Amino acid sequence: MVASVVFLIGLVGVFQGIMVASEQNAMANHVNRASGIASQVRMALDSLGHDRVIGVPAGNGGLLSGDCNPGADVQALAGGMENLDPDDGENWNIRCIFDLDAYEQNVAPGARLLPGYSEADAGRFRRVLVWVSRLDAVSQVRIDEVAIVVSWKEMGRRRFVRQIIGFYDASAFGNATNVEI
Repeated sequence: MVASVVFLIGLVGVFQGIMVASEQNAMANHVNRASGIASQVRMALDSLGHDRVIGVPAGNGGLLSGDCNPGADVQALAGGMENLDPDDGENWNIRCIFDLDAYEQNVAPGARLLPGYSEADAGRFRRVLVWVSRLDAVSQVRIDEVAIVVSWKEMGRRRFVRQIIGFYDASAFGNATNVEI
């Protein structure tokens, strides 16, 4: 009888270990999928280029639309980037927090950044773009960066994956070839 109790305690421990491993595997899968989504958005933004994403003096890009003044619920999806306070003294300014999911729900499928974004992913993940900029101290040229923040709820709290794409001026400051870097 004592051996049976010891055996049952061992079995409970094994099953708990399997449950923990299963939860860890599911969490790793979510991080992996969120990273893939962020990479897809980053590549789509990169292919659009600075002028169509940020805009030029003659015309607005996608991030200069009226969707840049989100409420507190969307700001909370920015993964801490809504309160930038850099330690290194660089003065980044938040220019726009853009709810990509809300935008894509209201446009035709052909106008979406990722037309093939699945309903399953849309139900689990939230995508937010955060546009920040600063002046280069030497050239006084504005440097723009867009952070892609993909978030999801897991174990009662929101988790975040961030990827950043930098848009630099395509003038002589950049590389003098008029190719964005």
